[in-house]
Order: sequence, then structure tokens, then C-alpha cells
Amino acid sequence: MSTVYSYISAISRLALGTVAVAVVEPRAQRALPSFGVIFNDDADLAYVVPDRAKSEALLRENVAGLANTSVKTLVFCLGMGGDLMLYDTKVASQVGWRKSPDEQPGSLMEKRMENARVCIGQGADAVRTAGEEAKKLGLFYIPSLRMNDSHFMARPDEHAMTGAFWFKHRHEYTIKDSPLPFQKAYANLLDFSHAEVRKHRLDTAFEAIERNQDLIDGFELDFNRFQVFFPKGKATENASRITEMVRQVRARLDQLAKTQRRPMYLFVRTPPSLADSTFAGLEVATWMKEGLVDVVSPAQIMTLAGDMPIKDLLALGKIHGVKVYPSLYPRTSWRLSFPEANAADRYRNAKVTREATLDEIRGTAAAYFAMQADGFYLFNFYNAFGSRRPFDRSLYQVLRDLARPENLNGQPKVYFVTKSYYGDGPGSYAYGKQLPAALKAGAPLKLTLPVAESPATSAFPLKQCELRLGLRGLTADSNLTVTLNGEAIHTGALSADHSWRTREILGTAPKQRDVAEVYSHHPLSRPTLVRTGDNAIVITVSGSAKGVELTDCEIRYAYHNDLEKLWLREVTPLN
Repeated sequence: MSTVYSYISAISRLALGTVAVAVVEPRAQRALPSFGVIFNDDADLAYVVPDRAKSEALLRENVAGLANTSVKTLVFCLGMGGDLMLYDTKVASQVGWRKSPDEQPGSLMEKRMENARVCIGQGADAVRTAGEEAKKLGLFYIPSLRMNDSHFMARPDEHAMTGAFWFKHRHEYTIKDSPLPFQKAYANLLDFSHAEVRKHRLDTAFEAIERNQDLIDGFELDFNRFQVFFPKGKATENASRITEMVRQVRARLDQLAKTQRRPMYLFVRTPPSLADSTFAGLEVATWMKEGLVDVVSPAQIMTLAGDMPIKDLLALGKIHGVKVYPSLYPRTSWRLSFPEANAADRYRNAKVTREATLDEIRGTAAAYFAMQADGFYLFNFYNAFGSRRPFDRSLYQVLRDLARPENLNGQPKVYFVTKSYYGDGPGSYAYGKQLPAALKAGAPLKLTLPVAESPATSAFPLKQCELRLGLRGLTADSNLTVTLNGEAIHTGALSADHSWRTREILGTAPKQRDVAEVYSHHPLSRPTLVRTGDNAIVITVSGSAKGVELTDCEIRYAYHNDLEKLWLREVTPLN
């Protein structure tokens, strides 16, 4: 059984001159509350105008948009990145601490920095303002510190988000040897093997906890922004140093819980699997076993994924009483989104986009619900559907969908194989992606697609069950064989009635390298071919197959859920 170590009791014993023995409380005796949907606001809209009173009023309206929704927890970033704080900090740098070359006249960065300088100069503290409004709404309030944010790394001398600590210690305390060969600029991030770097981050966290102790319900250490902390080959030998940091934050929160007479929770955002965390030098399993953390949120860097390998993480959470909340994003990789069926012009007005559809978000949520995830952590949704407040109805639909698994019944969903983003893959900061993938003539390509759908148990009749493949490089004499869980669903050339070419849809060839040139649709007349759980999809190409690539693999479900039409006995054929 996992244990929670009481920092306060141990320190008290030391003060009394007795043997320091940690008081152990079984985690199972500390039942965690429901945190609802966890909503992260990265504080981009902290200071909208260069006037404290007006900016505070707008920030309160921003937070108030979450009232009466499934959101029970607001996570609010302390600043821009991990080095520039939104208040008059004494240990880090404040937003706008210097006039940077990035602040070109009339640019968004110039406006952001000037707004912050003026508001902070007038005494504003966006972290407290957001917290005050969150408490009015009855939300848990968790400030968040990005542990090694990378926004500045490619141009540190020019970038507005580079902090004073970095400039002072750039030659001593930076990584220098990037652990990821595809991006050398990671060498400019701070190296956590140095005690001074760890102290700087802890001092920042402790200052924020102290400033907001009357408002907060805990704290978050965001190890997802960014997942690089040590030089190449040094993560394993230094991982215990970060674990000690987590212990110290846990101890500080335990101390605060005692003085404030209420629980304090420690959240962590991590890479998308235990293996990825180990690669980065993060001993997440140890944190869970020792009872150091209350919520773990495995996360991609920027894109929505329904196939993060988190079953082992979820199992650890059940054993040790730690909640696991997969992070969801409103962004995918580039593609034409999967349209509804039964329309000859189904791709009319389609465009290449990275905006996740409600169907894709639902499919992702359903997949994690099926894995017994404890809930969802929304990242970058604060501005996903526009910046008007109250939020766009699409966000409120998402919040309704995520409140409980039953809310997904009868709604369209898209399950998709996650595509690679920004070099993630084996030997990187994220698990290996299956797509894009080369198709060699005669060589079967096997994909695994998790699906959490059971149409036979639905109250609503199924009206669409369709597989879509995105391909590049096919020639006129290319033939395709597609099997789903061992049964052939297509053999031969692409069907003219069920394939759409991106150039014809857009009027030009797609610019993005991972966008399909052609989308091949395969209606499934036997939906029972799709299993609840992992599905094996095998694609083989023959003929002129040089340079053929599979870019997308998705299954879409839609239901006949209009009750009046059902009442009138209207029939909707499948596909």
C-alpha cells in the first residue's frame, strides 16, 4: 500500500531532539475529492489592456465563463513560460522585465508586454485575481509552474520570454548537449542536475504558494512544458534530484494544509507514458508510490491523442490512490477533418486544419473512459473556439460531453490513430507514433486503433460506421488491400465513389507534408467487425508503390438520434 510521509511530524521530532521517524498515513485513508473537469488557463489573457482595474474586470469575466459547468478545478499558470511571473516576484522575473528585441512596434508581443508592465506596476496580480474569482464559483484553485518551458530556446537573446536567471547563468547552468538530436536548441534549456537551477524553481514555487496560501487548494508542477531536463545520457543518474524537488513541494503543501486547516493537493503534468517520463528523468511511479502526488496528467506536447499508452499509469493510480487525468487538446495534426456520410459533396468547403472537431474529442474521451481514466484535463482550451466570453457554445458542448461517459451516448465520434508531431517518436519525449508510415509494395502495414463503441447496446440506431484512410503517392495502377481484424474490407483500386482527392477539394495541392493527397472511405456494412478495444487494421499496397505513404486511419460513428424522426418511423439506412 502506498504511504504519505508527514513532513511536519518529522520536523517536529527533530526540533524536540528525538529520533526523526516519518509518520505514515495510508493513502487509502485519504480519499480524494472529485476534481471534475480540470481546466488549464495558461494566462495569455491575464492582462488584456494596459489598465489594472479594466484588466482585472476582464480576467474575472474570463474565469466566470466556467460557472455552472462540469469544470470543478481551475489550474492557472503563474506566468509566461516558467521564468516570467504575472506579479511582482522577488525570486524570478516578472513579465515585461526587459524591453526585448521581440517587441517590434505594433506587434502582439509588444502589446502583451506593455499591458503587463503597466498592470503589474499598478499593483496587479493576475494569479490572485483568477483565484478570487475561482473561489467565488466554488472551484478548486491550483496555480501551475512550468518547470522548463521552451518557448524562448531558439532565440534566447531576442525572445521576450527569456528570464534574468537564464541570462545570468547561461554559460553555467544550461543543458548544452541536447538529448534530442532533431532539435539542438534544447541545449539552451536549464539543466536540473545543478542545485542552483532546482533551488530557483523551488523558490518560485514556494513564493507563489506563500503569496496565495489563503486561496489555493494545492499546486501544480508542469513537467510537460517541456519534457527535457538533463543533457544527453544524464537523465537516469539525475532523476532522483527531481524526485527530491517533488518531495519538498509535497512537504510545503502538507505544512500549509496544517496551518490552513484544509487539504492541499499536488498535481503534476507529465510526458504521455511512464516510459517517456523515465526517458526524461521523471520518476513518476515513485512519486505515486510514495504518495507525493494526488493527480497525474499524462500529456502530449500539443496534439489530441486517444491512444496514449497509459494503462500501466492508470493501474498504478488505482493501487496508490492517485487520480490519472489524461490531458486533452483542441489541436490535431494537419488534415481534412472526417465529414459526415450520405452526401455527394461531403467535402464541400473543407479546409486543411489542425482544429480538433467535437467528434474527435468525443472519440478520444470515450477511449479513455473505457480505460477507466478518472477524468480529463483540458489544456489550451481557454481560446480554442475563440476569445469571446462567455465561451463559445462548442466549449460548453465539450464540457457537457466530458462530464460522464453516458453523455457521449448517441453522439458522433471519430477514433483515430495519432500522427507524429514535431519529431515525437522512439528515443524522443513521446511514445512512437504509428503514422505517417511508408507503404512498401507487398509489405503489410499493421496499425492498432483503440475504439470504445458498442452500437448494439445503444438506444439509438447506428447510421454511419466508416473507415477512412489518408494516402500519398498512389498511382493509377496501385491496388490496395485492407483488412480489419482479419477480414478483408477492400481489395483492388480505390473506388471512385468512395475516394476524394485533396487537390480537387482545395483547388491546389496541400502544402503540409503529412496531409493526404487522397482520402479513401470504406463503409462498414458489418459494424460488428469493429471490436471494443484494440482493432488490427492491415494495409497492403501493390503495383507501382514507390513512395506511397499512409497518413491517416480513422473510424467514424454516427447515430440516428432525432427522437421525433424515430417517433415518425423514419428510416435511416446504414452508411
